[in-house]
Amino acid sequence: AQPKAEAHDRIAGADGSLNITEAAKALQVRPKDLTTWLSCNRWIYKRHNSQRWIGFQSHTNNGDLVHKIMTIPYPDGSEKVTEQVRITPKGIAKLAKLMPERLRALAA
Repeated sequence: AQPKAEAHDRIAGADGSLNITEAAKALQVRPKDLTTWLSCNRWIYKRHNSQRWIGFQSHTNNGDLVHKIMTIPYPDGSEKVTEQVRITPKGIAKLAKLMPERLRALAA
């Protein structure tokens, strides 16, 4: 149990973040299944008429999720600002600990 707890602490304390597809690979589940789980369990949602996922504020505040804001330049010189919800190492560790069996059952 000790090495497992130490690995969990190392993952949770790491820097950076993963998009949902990368996080699904790390958790060894299909991206669609992870997205469905995150949505059903109130980690992420979409605003009306939006294609982008947004993290619930509670998971952003506690460090499970972050939002990456990007500026995309267009050839005419204008720019578009977009954001992407990303899962932190703390969030990945929490997901792996909370529901490994449930996620794997979804992927089957």
